[in-house]
Amino acid sequence: MSFQMTYHQLFEQAIAMLTQAGIANAAQEALWLLEYGLGVTRLEMLTSGQGIVPLVHGQRTLELVARRAEREPLQYVIGTQEFCGRDLMVGPEVLIPRPETELVVEEALAWVQADSSPLIIDVGTGSGCLAISLAMEKLHSTVLAIDQSLSALYLARRNAIRQGCDDHIHWVNGDLLTPLLSTQTEGKVTAIVANLPYISQAEWEFLPPDVKDFEPRQALYGGPDGFDVYRRLFVQAPFVLSRVGVLIIEIGQGQMPLVEQAASTITGLHIVKIRQDEQGIDRVVCLQAPGA
Repeated sequence: MSFQMTYHQLFEQAIAMLTQAGIANAAQEALWLLEYGLGVTRLEMLTSGQGIVPLVHGQRTLELVARRAEREPLQYVIGTQEFCGRDLMVGPEVLIPRPETELVVEEALAWVQADSSPLIIDVGTGSGCLAISLAMEKLHSTVLAIDQSLSALYLARRNAIRQGCDDHIHWVNGDLLTPLLSTQTEGKVTAIVANLPYISQAEWEFLPPDVKDFEPRQALYGGPDGFDVYRRLFVQAPFVLSRVGVLIIEIGQGQMPLVEQAASTITGLHIVKIRQDEQGIDRVVCLQAPGA
């Protein structure tokens, strides 16, 4: 098949395909896809606008655009997502890191700054974004990253190797904190960080197809009210936290009453800080055990 399309024509066709598919930011996403698919910069595309796109590169780029037009997330198509200033690999086996999750990193670093060698647990590590960010920022910390998905752990470790921090992270396969109970970590953990599934049944029905049809359900759906997984974590956390240890979690909009109820009725954990995101939504909650 012949391919006689200029860079400008390819850009215009990509915009048209994405626009027809209902992609809101079609022009910007088309530009990102062309940069990735063609292996050229924006400036190179502008200066070569009337040049003919090489056959293999042009066909490959249109395939990438077609995937996005089918509503596959842009991050999966390109294969990376930026988080805390670092490009991390992502795929359908892990949740795509969101900007608001960076607040968890900020809070964790603030809580552990006085500890020269903190022990930090990342529960449900997924892409490894939290574990890697904390290991890179707190160089003398020990970070344990737990996930029940082996494929997620494999991808997370590849990210850690790429970032040069794999030696600072221990990878654990298991459900929540279960692998650590009855071990030497009991009562010694400085901080637990978690961005666990918190989408409720009502919210699930209205998720955009980019999320609902492509990102892993087990990383999103948290039961009827969205808080099932966190309730189990609340039961386990006091057994491993140190006397002044902190549990830092990301939650969904309107879930503070669920946090308060679970904290007071399940384990006696108490809320010590609530952090809002840029939209003014209660997004990150810090909790400590009684007597902390």
